[in-house]
Amino acid sequence: MNWLAGLFLVAHGLVHAGIWCTPFDPAKAPFDPRHSWLAARLGLAGPARRVSVMLALAAAILFVISGLSVIANAPWAGAVAIVAAGVSLALTVLVFHRWLSLNLLINTAIIWVVSASG
Repeated sequence: MNWLAGLFLVAHGLVHAGIWCTPFDPAKAPFDPRHSWLAARLGLAGPARRVSVMLALAAAILFVISGLSVIANAPWAGAVAIVAAGVSLALTVLVFHRWLSLNLLINTAIIWVVSASG
């Protein structure tokens, strides 16, 4: 079971990198992952794009580390998964689009499962 959970966390991290760290093609993507509704309202669109990529990279790296640590049965794996999910939630709030609704559920579930397991 640890293998499945670990591979899921690694895959979830790689999806972050794939969405936010690849060149944006409006013909292929349903939304611009670098556009922040919040930053647009505050007039900070340029910095928000850089911040979204940095948060995505941080989430990707943390999810990969947490997934590999789950597979290795490291005692700190859950803590890293919670931090990764928190970073991903912050990113999702910053650039929210309805296509990211599942990401909110996944990250909330990760935090809940890790917290409940103790």
